[in-house]
Amino acid sequence: MTSDSALPPLRTRRTSKPRIPPNGLEGRDRKPYLPDEGLLAAANAAITLGMPLLLTGEPGCGKTDFAHVIANYLDGRREAKQGIRECYVRSDTRARDLLYHYDALRRFSDAQHGGPAAREEAQDPRRYVELQPLGLALVAPIRQVVLIDEIDKAPRDLPNDLLRELERNEFEIPEIPSTSPGDAVTTRFEAWGADQRPIERVMRPPSASEGAPERRPIIVITSNVERQLPDAFLRRCVFYHIRFPDKERLSEILRERRKDTATASEEPYLDHAVSLFMGLRAQPGLHKKPSTAELLDWLDVVGETYEPADALARLATLARDLDPASSRLRTRNWHDLPALCCLIKLREDLHALG
Repeated sequence: MTSDSALPPLRTRRTSKPRIPPNGLEGRDRKPYLPDEGLLAAANAAITLGMPLLLTGEPGCGKTDFAHVIANYLDGRREAKQGIRECYVRSDTRARDLLYHYDALRRFSDAQHGGPAAREEAQDPRRYVELQPLGLALVAPIRQVVLIDEIDKAPRDLPNDLLRELERNEFEIPEIPSTSPGDAVTTRFEAWGADQRPIERVMRPPSASEGAPERRPIIVITSNVERQLPDAFLRRCVFYHIRFPDKERLSEILRERRKDTATASEEPYLDHAVSLFMGLRAQPGLHKKPSTAELLDWLDVVGETYEPADALARLATLARDLDPASSRLRTRNWHDLPALCCLIKLREDLHALG
């Protein structure tokens, strides 16, 4: 192939929308995060389009952590620290639970058993509405980052029930009548001091006429693919599957995460640890392969439990016994690996290792 047939380079245009850079990113607890190019491209596409970013991948691969990466990056670009609004999905979660909570029981109690002031307050349903993370982000005056974690745990209707809200960037509170009596009831955004938003039947973000341009939240949705999400929902998302890193990439991630505590023996220690970890993942018959998150936990436990020289000697001995062709230990047993309990979590997998 000649140079004339090579693809021309792509240059990024300047834009007013934030773009997540490839370097200097930090996740939860300000730990370094090294995303691959495809993940960054998907994240920036989602921001450009104002669409949710749907991330899949095996548990522990960094899906949830990437939402914190975006939030930390945005916080570094503005004066006030906004953090992240997190929605944790359960098997009984409804779309409304992510947007607002209406306390009908407290209103009934005030109306039936409260004093004159409580009975007067019970006349206005707005006083019993509390906005939830996604609802707060949709009406916020500043761009927010929202994490909807493990959406595949929810009932099948939940993704479809969010279609209108995610597309229009607004939501309705049907418990509130179209015309509410009395003075406005507001919700206070503590992160922005005195800035308040009125509680209304239809909640919308600040409009340009109010002096604030539309700021669509950056929504990161994670899924462990326990079930297929509806096609209509998928059409409204930017999708990326986080693959498990290869040995070289995994070594790079570990060195970046541990650079602040690195010692003279860190290089061979990590080399042996990664070789053994990848060999363990390659063992046949495992129902649950250890993840990157479990690798990090394992290294922390080994480092805190054993003397560095002893740990290095044990890992070096096992790594030399590892057959690179079959990923099996020639003369030793995987149960000789220190703190194996941090990596193997099923009795069947322990039995499969011999």
